[in-house]
This record gives sequence, structure tokens and C-alpha cells, in this order.
Amino acid sequence: MWTEGVARAFEELEGGSESAMKDYLNFILVGIKNLIERVREDLTNLIRNRIITIITIDVHERDVVDMFVNKKIADAQHF
Repeated sequence: MWTEGVARAFEELEGGSESAMKDYLNFILVGIKNLIERVREDLTNLIRNRIITIITIDVHERDVVDMFVNKKIADAQHF
């Protein structure tokens, strides 16, 4: 899903949308926030560990997209 989202953001950038990657970064941030709220609930260890794993993956994805935004990378070949 993340790869598709980033590819779509690059397509939108190429199509003239200047905020496509920033918008996708915000989408990722909201997802991480929601997962953090969920992991603070009363959960089984199995579910908690799965959510923490997803958070870890999403934080890596956030860092990559944040780098694209900060370095103003608009060419999908850099992905």
C-alpha cells in the first residue's frame, strides 16, 4: 500500500500538484497517530506486538517520505 501511495504522489507531482507528497506525508502521520492511540488500549500481547511492528514500519515509511518532501524530490526515479 505504501509503495502505491508514494507512486501515486509522484504521479500527482508530475501532474502539477505541488503538495502531493506533503499530503501523503500527512496521511502517514495520521495513520501513525491512530496506531499509537490503539496500542495504548487494553490489548493482548499478540495484538500489541503486531501494532508495534506496524508502527515501526510506518515510521520508516514516514522518514522516507519526509526526506522526499525536505529534499524536494519530485522524480519517481529516485524512489
